[in-house]
Amino acid sequence: MKKKSVSWVAKTALLLAILAPISYYGITQSRQVDTEAMLDVSVSIRTISNVSIDKFGDSVWAPGMGSGFLVSTDTCEVWTNHHVIENAAVIEVFPRGWQKSHGIIATLVNSTPHTDIAILQMESCKGLPAAQIGNSNEASVGDETYVVGNPFGTNPDSVSRGIISHTSRYLAGPEPYLQTDAAVNPGNSGGALFNRDGAVIGLTTSIAATSSGSNVGIGYALPINIVRAKVAALRTGPPSWGDAGINHVIAGLSAEEAAIFDVPDGYSAVSITRTPEKGPSASKLIARDVVYKVDDEVVINPAQLMRIIGRKKPNDIVEFSLIRNGKPEVVSVTLADGWAEYQKPEVKGEGYAGLLGMTVEMWASREGERGQFKSPVITKIYGMGPAHLGYITSSQISAGMRGSVMVQVQLSVNSVTGVVIKGEYKPVDDIPTLEKLASQAYEKKLPLLLEIETWQRDPKYFYRPLEYSTTAFYKIMPTPSDGYANTMAVSSGDYRGEDFELEVLHAF
Repeated sequence: MKKKSVSWVAKTALLLAILAPISYYGITQSRQVDTEAMLDVSVSIRTISNVSIDKFGDSVWAPGMGSGFLVSTDTCEVWTNHHVIENAAVIEVFPRGWQKSHGIIATLVNSTPHTDIAILQMESCKGLPAAQIGNSNEASVGDETYVVGNPFGTNPDSVSRGIISHTSRYLAGPEPYLQTDAAVNPGNSGGALFNRDGAVIGLTTSIAATSSGSNVGIGYALPINIVRAKVAALRTGPPSWGDAGINHVIAGLSAEEAAIFDVPDGYSAVSITRTPEKGPSASKLIARDVVYKVDDEVVINPAQLMRIIGRKKPNDIVEFSLIRNGKPEVVSVTLADGWAEYQKPEVKGEGYAGLLGMTVEMWASREGERGQFKSPVITKIYGMGPAHLGYITSSQISAGMRGSVMVQVQLSVNSVTGVVIKGEYKPVDDIPTLEKLASQAYEKKLPLLLEIETWQRDPKYFYRPLEYSTTAFYKIMPTPSDGYANTMAVSSGDYRGEDFELEVLHAF
């Protein structure tokens, strides 16, 4: 009887041991996921690039988009990707539920292209919650993940769900990435990768794609533990990393190919394709050197070689073990600062005549297709002027073939057909009328809505006529050239509520 009792206890214990994990898994999976909290801490980001002049003399700039998440309500700090804000003249942040056409202005605290991280500081974040930062070291294959962001720049507050499919996937950069099958698309960059508990475990950075750019269902996020460490370093000063100056002159060799160069021990290798003419490797490495070790690390391929070097510091001395002309050699190179090539001069606003920050022309008397436009045509946009900050673009020219002859072709036309001031619409038929209305608005500190008609030509078919595309309104604040800095001021009050009005309609 005692023996049977022991047997029954053992069987019961075994059954409980089997059922306990199953029950725990069932309870865990049935627990509701708080996607609302994920959305609340996530933001959309919109940027305006600096204005440049192209080969046709047209002013060119581009809007950008991405995602991010708020990490501190004390400092209003937002984390995102470097490539989201890399060429930005203006950065706007849109929290969930934001109802204004312009976002909250953010300034760049610091960023690095090396690990693709940027720190932004919003002018205000009153009423917004901060994200819970998790521990990416605890992430495992099969864990449920959530990507929150603004895919394609037109879908803010979007959530996609998937799992972690790999925890240490190396791409071009120096750090390993979390791989997920949660849907990631352009515009998701810089957003948070959440775990099931609503903690941020990654900074969504890139996708795997076909040669045509199609999404194949694999996304990558920089582990949040790495992000946190890099952010701490960025707060103390400019980013820096070791650079040998060879990233554009290297190619991979398989172990079989490397063996023909007499590389020892069956190693793979990297060949130097051209002799570096400047930088730390100039006069050190030459074309057709075959590198198989850096210090004590075996070289596998070009990306891994760049990771080895990128993890070192400027002024570190590294030893390249290589084969040169069939003989083994060791070459020492003192690394430079990789940040130096990314530094760009500060861009300031351009001087311009008038109050709108753009040049307009009358084409009504011209011959050909230009003569059909009876209202002022926008021919130039000035950097950081009212038109630029109002997301207005100029008309564009391109070059195309007409038969066997290459000619300049009008690719797009943007003309100002009307103005709304104090609720009243006024048609604009000439430049003096536009200037008069701009002057009235400036004197009374009133915004203007410019009605802009856009005509376009398909760049693939230069022989086709310009076709009407759209008409849209753009809000601007008329400002002299020395006052552009104040044209994007945003209230620092609590953004939540139902009393905000849409200020402008953009045809994006």
